[in-house]
Amino acid sequence: MNRITAAKIGAYLIATVAAVSSFGHQVHLLEQADLNPLFGFIPSEWVTPLTVDLLAMVALVARTSDTVTERTRRAALLPLVLAGGLSIAANVAEARNIVQVVVGVWTVAAYILAELFVQKMERKSTPVDPATPHSRKWRVTQSERDARKRSGYDRMDRAAKAEWTKRYRARVSSRSPVSPGLPAVDAPSVDEVEAAVR
Repeated sequence: MNRITAAKIGAYLIATVAAVSSFGHQVHLLEQADLNPLFGFIPSEWVTPLTVDLLAMVALVARTSDTVTERTRRAALLPLVLAGGLSIAANVAEARNIVQVVVGVWTVAAYILAELFVQKMERKSTPVDPATPHSRKWRVTQSERDARKRSGYDRMDRAAKAEWTKRYRARVSSRSPVSPGLPAVDAPSVDEVEAAVR
């Protein structure tokens, strides 16, 4: 088990503790609101807190997943913060002293902080693109940016982006060999390379 996997498991455990802790507070708070049962028999004070805690868990899974795009990860931050804010509000509303307030805020803030640390670990440990030698620093050219737009690069997941970049840069950096006594062979143009990797 690598460090990132261990950190993700820790983040899930902290989120579970925070959800269980806030669930009872939300139920007790909603019982005082005298809500009407769903469909006439399902207690709303039990169902509504589930939507808050499950939304937080779904957002956390999206934020720590390797199979979603960066845009989806950024979008998942909003429901994560909203669900966390509602949990904190319920915890604070049910608190009877300053210690309970601190505990209620901490349990929710802890899993949000854990999730943020997991994200930073993933960015730091992202492997170097095999198509990019260590001795050469690639700069994204305008041609590459244009090729990314045409190929739908922003909609790709992390693995697909790495593979696309590897293929593109490998083709751009390759040069046709020249045999002694023979004329040089024309290399493909940039447009031809971009068309090949799309």
